[in-house]
Amino acid sequence: MTTAVQHVLIVGGGLSGASAAISLQREGIEVELVEREPVWGALGTGITLMGPALRALKQLDLLEQCMAEGDGGSEMCLFDAQGELLHTLEIHGLLGHDWPAVAGMMRPRLHRILAEECRGKGVSIRTGMTVMSLEQHDDRVDVELSDGSTESYDLVLGADGMRSQIRKLVFADHAPEPRPLGQAVWRALVHRPPSVTGEFQFYGPGLKTGFTPLGPDRMYQFLVQPVADDVLPPPEERPARMRELLSVFGGVVAEVRETITAPEQVDVRKLYWLLMPPPWYRGRVLLIGDAAHATTPQLAMGGAIALEDGIVLGELLASEKDLQTVLEKFMHRRYERCQMVVQNSVQLS
Repeated sequence: MTTAVQHVLIVGGGLSGASAAISLQREGIEVELVEREPVWGALGTGITLMGPALRALKQLDLLEQCMAEGDGGSEMCLFDAQGELLHTLEIHGLLGHDWPAVAGMMRPRLHRILAEECRGKGVSIRTGMTVMSLEQHDDRVDVELSDGSTESYDLVLGADGMRSQIRKLVFADHAPEPRPLGQAVWRALVHRPPSVTGEFQFYGPGLKTGFTPLGPDRMYQFLVQPVADDVLPPPEERPARMRELLSVFGGVVAEVRETITAPEQVDVRKLYWLLMPPPWYRGRVLLIGDAAHATTPQLAMGGAIALEDGIVLGELLASEKDLQTVLEKFMHRRYERCQMVVQNSVQLS
């Protein structure tokens, strides 16, 4: 069947952009992906993959590769600040007994797997490039790129993150700005002691920390800290500051805390959220991923809903001949789900 579009530009190569590129290219749609960074990669330490994210990776035929690079389980253990076990939660998986219910892996490795799949599927990828302007017509979008060239596409996907340039260009009259949550999240890549048998979370006075295993001998530690308008410390001061914040915790947290010594171990960033009011499209331009629904890590679902966006769009373009119908059905399937994730994550904070 002829699809509703034949030539698509994806702006941004994060989880939603890569997922969309893979999903559309496998349906025979010609895909070009532009990424503003000169090197297409991902920063950060680890990422927690809950059941919906694992399901999405399975739909992309990438779950086996990802699990070879990470670690998974089916329990989450909750502790007080001194390391006394409060409760063990059984996490019910979505993929049966052959796969974990929750997993962790290095974010750069997840990105590498997605990028290799894009290239293997024949997606045209251009780095160090972004969109300068768009002009919409009934049958196409004319796009001026930052290298000065102009090209035409049947559909443009704004997958360029929470501070999306496409959102500003297309929805300037009602585009929301990211809203601060009043929290920062610290992440550190650390050695995994044998006593850390799965997902661990610890609750202290005004702070929460936890471990996500990434393999048999390493894990990432997160720490959620209330912040106002404080300036975050420079990289060279971050290990000492993270150790100081973790000093209220005992048990295995105290043991691991002393191994946080190198600036390259530690990442810290303030948390923001955004929910674009519907519709997320105008004409032949559609926002996906963080450009439309940037959430916070409380539910560990941001990656899942980003991956799902690309998969759902691919399914709809494979089954519908009319683009307007595709876009309307996309909003019907995605808005309430993403709204639920964003709002519940903010409330849990």
